[in-house]
Amino acid sequence: MDRHRLLAVLAAAVLMITSCITVAEAGPVVIKDEKKGIGTETEERDRSLQDGTLIYSMTPVYPEDFDEGTYNVEALSSSRFFKITNAELTNSDGKLSAVIRISSTSYSYVYPGTAAEAAAADQSDWIPADESSGFGEFVLDAEALDKEMPCAAYSKKKGKWYDRDIVFLAESLPEDALHIELSGDGGTIADTQDAAMKVIYIALGIIIFGGILNHFVKKRFYE
Repeated sequence: MDRHRLLAVLAAAVLMITSCITVAEAGPVVIKDEKKGIGTETEERDRSLQDGTLIYSMTPVYPEDFDEGTYNVEALSSSRFFKITNAELTNSDGKLSAVIRISSTSYSYVYPGTAAEAAAADQSDWIPADESSGFGEFVLDAEALDKEMPCAAYSKKKGKWYDRDIVFLAESLPEDALHIELSGDGGTIADTQDAAMKVIYIALGIIIFGGILNHFVKKRFYE
């Protein structure tokens, strides 16, 4: 195998690997149960694909899209200083509420909006922390899962508000509770970063292997 053919093979291998993490366009929301689920485009609901700092290409999942009840779900935060370790989501009467627990007691309040909006709001609208568990817990409303929401947090130490974004992941709901089929095209930014690192490692392995193979090819045919 000459050097040009070797390089062509290596390039084709890298392209094949990187194509594995491309994101396809999501189709329309699919209803699993016509009697239970709505899951259709309506003027009242924004069912466009959501892209943010934590997620990409996800369709919001609203209260009517899954059974009423209380669920332990996975929740992500945009800051490692506001890491959510537990989230209990309740779906009742067409509304969502959540109790989130963070990994510290560093924040005394949260607010469903930006830091600037929180600072301008009346203190009665701030959501205080419950620290009876030894960690900060907050009760807040949510519009949907798989949709980022601003959640400003007030630092005790700094005495100021910080912008935070959080998202509740619909994939952590029990499958039999869902009235719609979740799109498999989107995901979290962390998933994408992990996939990208795997591609880089594989590509480096191919390059190293190709260099070794090229060395022996040259040694055999040109010496």
